[in-house]
Order: sequence, then structure tokens, then C-alpha cells
Amino acid sequence: MSKLCTLPQALERFVKPGMHLCFASTPSRSNAAIRELSRAFRGRTPEWTLSATGFHSALHLLARLRLGRRYIGCFFGDNYPTPRPNSLYAELLKDGYELEQWSLWAYVSALAAGALGHPYAFTRSLLGTSLGADLAERGKLFEIPDPNDPTRRLGLLRALRPDVTFLHAPVGDAQGNVAFTPPHGEGFHGALAARSGAIVTVERVVASEVLRRLPHFLPLPAHRVLAVCEEPFGAHPQPLHVADAELAALEPGYGDDYAGYQRFRSISQDPRAFAEFSEAVLDAPDGAVAYRSYVGRSHLEALRGPALPPAAAAPLIADALEPSDDLLLLAGRALRRRIVDGAHDSMLAGIGQAFAACRLAKHLLGPGGEHVEMMIETGFAGIDVERAHPFLLSRENVATARRLTSIDGMLGALCCGNGGSCIGVIGAGQVDLDGNVNSSFSEGAPMVGPGGAPDIAACARELMVLTRADPRRLVREVEYVTSLGHNVRTIVTEACVFERSRAGEPWLVRDVVPARAERLKEVLSSGFRFVMPGPPPVAENPTEAELAMLSQLRSASGSGRAFKGAGHG
Repeated sequence: MSKLCTLPQALERFVKPGMHLCFASTPSRSNAAIRELSRAFRGRTPEWTLSATGFHSALHLLARLRLGRRYIGCFFGDNYPTPRPNSLYAELLKDGYELEQWSLWAYVSALAAGALGHPYAFTRSLLGTSLGADLAERGKLFEIPDPNDPTRRLGLLRALRPDVTFLHAPVGDAQGNVAFTPPHGEGFHGALAARSGAIVTVERVVASEVLRRLPHFLPLPAHRVLAVCEEPFGAHPQPLHVADAELAALEPGYGDDYAGYQRFRSISQDPRAFAEFSEAVLDAPDGAVAYRSYVGRSHLEALRGPALPPAAAAPLIADALEPSDDLLLLAGRALRRRIVDGAHDSMLAGIGQAFAACRLAKHLLGPGGEHVEMMIETGFAGIDVERAHPFLLSRENVATARRLTSIDGMLGALCCGNGGSCIGVIGAGQVDLDGNVNSSFSEGAPMVGPGGAPDIAACARELMVLTRADPRRLVREVEYVTSLGHNVRTIVTEACVFERSRAGEPWLVRDVVPARAERLKEVLSSGFRFVMPGPPPVAENPTEAELAMLSQLRSASGSGRAFKGAGHG
């Protein structure tokens, strides 16, 4: 029996009020399904539970229309050009809706448990955090003694089992066979855990004979697929990376629409922008055709072409560095030093300025650091640091990666697992004397959420945190513990570097930037104490090679201010 149908038909047949709907990121997402759900259910109160690794770009629509009662995710905001909160989610909380924050590895593990039929998944990331306490209060996290060691506590997460999971793929056939290429992001746990099954949008439908030649790209059995719906540019504004030449001959994929990311932020916050989008797309007889017309067919087709090279880098002068340049320089140097001293064989880069710091550190390590793999939690590693795009999750970076896997492999096995020695690099909204990090709430209002930071903080061999030298950022005690600080050895700001050899020791100051030294006095007023014996240990002036790399990083991003602040993990 054919499973081929239109997206409106699939939603009418399989989606009901009160369901738990999951939007899988592989890392492309079915944004076409999000738009059609918005069209079909706006003005109604379906009271859904909605889950995704990140609520950003097109997913703002479901929140804007108040179609969910509970929103389960690891990120709430906008991630381009750097992570930043979106006032939409503060408004949701104020209006009585629920935001349920999970760490990335905890979320994927709970979906995996649901897929495997286990009632619980293990977590090493959440016990002792405010994040974990909130999940425990909701009946999602439990703490039990280890049967082999009563002094040790184990964290159990209740398995997640959505009703329907949405995915997007390059191609599929009428029988429900769907082809995906790596990286796989969160993978297919949500689809396999779904009680009803998966609705998959595809760029194009192909003959079944074609897919029989590609069994290695068919991770889902057809019997778990409810419907296959042809939706060209169905992941837009996110990219669709097609890694294999044979599959790319059928569907070449396309890149990120960076202007589209900004447009959805405007739609989520500006009533006029939302009204224009609603009239053009949500009110149209055919939403898919209307959306492609709204974006522009020539613009969409241009996304299939090669990315434009970055503008030529303007030379930087040491005396004219901006605070973001100073933070990046200190972070790159400190990370190189910690990799060498700690004999780490991998680094896990958070989004935003943490990614730029990892690029600089790899550059500074030179040929001797070739063995140190830079990993991205969503499932790729080995990026070309010299020519990388500043947006960590871009298709350009996926295309240069030496390895493409999944969150299971990168964040799960290699960072949180049992092998190797990984140093994680993340940003922080707040960090306190114990190294605890807050990226969840500021004065009760939501920030961007945890992402993978709690997992990296708890499980990596060592953690480096980037933040600003600001009394609102460096505090005596964070108001909410998103990530534990026991593995934090280094905190980098634009004014200096704070280091300690182990948890509980005082923070020692090094590499003070004279032009920013006054900020340290302001930090002291917040209760963040540190030791600076003798005269301030002044940072060395940047070398010509460092200035050249800083210039390249700034040029690639459009300006030094594109890395304003420190991105969250």
C-alpha cells in the first residue's frame, strides 16, 4: 500500500490534539511539517507536547501560535550568528506554558531508551544541578544507589516516547523507504520510539528500485513510516547535506539560509513581520508553494551553489583589538596550553566564540596538534579550521569534516563515554566560584538553555568556560545550576584567564590584558574572588601569526562583533 501523500493529508490522518510531537534533527529538520502544522491548527488549542533538540528558526512558529502546552528541548532561542535568547519563550512562561529544559545527551538517551523499550536511561550529567532538580520534580529523573557501590548515586531518566516524530530526508519511495546520509544528529531514536510512527518529508520521491541499491542509507524500516510527503526545500532555512555522490546525483542538497534565520527571529518577535508571513504563507491555499514563493525561487536555487568565500581579511593592529578579540586570543592560547599539559586527544567545541577559540587553538598547535580531533556534538569532526565558516553548525563545516557520525558517537561515546581524554569548551551566561555554569535563567527569564553543556561539563576530562569579565557574569553563586563546575579548570574572559588545578582551589589570575584590567575590580564586587600574588601577570602581545588568524576569524564572521559575548554550549 502506498504511503505517499501530501503533507496536509498526513497531518489530518495521523496528528490529533493532545499528542506528543517530536521534531528530529538529523541535523536537517522537517520545517515543512512545522509550517503545515501551523497552517492546519492555528486558532485552535491542540495542547500538544512538543519536543526538539532546539527551538529556533521555524519552530518559533508553533510557540508563536501557542500550539503546544509543554515545550521539551535543549535550546530555546536563536543560534545564528551566535546563541541568544528570544523573548518569545519568556512570554510563553509568563502566559503559563511549560518549558522543560533537558541536556542534549540526556534527551537523546531518553529517546534511545524509548526506542529500545527500556523504561529508563542512565545519565551522568544532571544529578546535583538545578536542571536535574526540575526534571526530578516533574517525575522525569530519579536518583538511586549503585547496586555495586552504595556510596555512589545513579541517575535514571524516564524514557521519552513521542506519539509522532517528524523527519526530513533527501529522497524516499512510495512504500516508506527513506534515505538519509550522515551526519545523523540525534539519529532515529525518536522515530523508532514513536508510538504511532514517523511522518517523513523528502525533497523528492524516487522509484523503489533506486533505493534497493542504497541499503546502507535506509536506517528506518518502512513499517515505522506512516507517510512520505514530497516537500522540496523542506528543511529550509536549515541546510540539507548529502554526503554520498550516488545519492547526491538524485538530490544535491542545499546550504543554510542565514537571512532566513534572521527572518524567523523577526517573525517570532515583530507583529508586523508575523502578519506579513501569515498573509503570504499561512493564509495561502497551498502553503508549500506559497512558502517557496515567499522566500523566492531564485534565492532557494542559489542555496544549492557553493558558498561565497569570506572577504579578504583586513590586517589587525595589536593596540586596536576589541574585547571579543582579546577573549578569543586568551582562550586560544589557554586551550593550546591545557591540551598539551593535559595530554588531551580531542576537544569538543561549543557554539559561538567557543568554536572560534578551538579553531585558534588548533592553529596555534600547528602540525604537532594534528592528532587532536575537534568534535562537534551534533555528529561531525575534523573541520578545516583555516577555512571554516564561523557558524558552527553550517553545511560548509559539515562538508569539510573528516568524520560524520551522530550525537551518540561524538557527545555520547567520545566525550561522555569511557575512552580518550576530551577537553570541552563552552560559553556561559554566568559562572560562579565553584565553576558552576548557568545558561538557563537570568532573574527568572529564560536564557538559551543547556544544549550539551551539562553533559560536557560532567563527563569531559576537563572543561574551559568562556564568559565576559562582568559582575553579572562572574558571581559568587549562580542563581541556577545548568552545568556542574567540578571539571572546570579554566575560565577565560577578555580581561584575563582564571585557572585552578582542581575543584575547590582558589582561582589564580594569569594573562591580564592591561587595557581591560579595570574590569577585574568590578568582578570583585560580585563576590567572585581570585588570587593574584604580586604584580599583575600581563599577557604577551599578540604575534603576527596570531593577529593574522584573529583577522581571518573576524573577516569570516563579517565583523569582530559577530562573536559578541561568549556562546553557550
